[in-house]
Amino acid sequence: PIRFGTDGRRGVVRDPATGDLKVVDVTPDNEAHVLVHDAHAASPTTAFALSRLADPDTLHRTPIGVLRDVRRPVYDTQMAHQLDTAVEQKGKGDLAALLTGNDTWTVGSSS
Repeated sequence: PIRFGTDGRRGVVRDPATGDLKVVDVTPDNEAHVLVHDAHAASPTTAFALSRLADPDTLHRTPIGVLRDVRRPVYDTQMAHQLDTAVEQKGKGDLAALLTGNDTWTVGSSS
């Protein structure tokens, strides 16, 4: 649960009417509604909402820390895998043969 302040008296809840996050004084009546954040969740929605929680004028209650920590494929790793698969299926290829081959066409002038 996201609680902070002296003795954890403050907490973050989601407004049921708007879906917005807000900071409240935690009481026995609202304690069950205190937001539980999972930085590993697939959706970035709650992490983004938490990052926007600070008061823009004073920056009071600015969340600091890891708000999102997910594992996703890395571009160059996926690209290397794709290239390896192409080489396995079609061979290494020959750039010189490609450039000097017969599969070419000519663009003519329209004048």
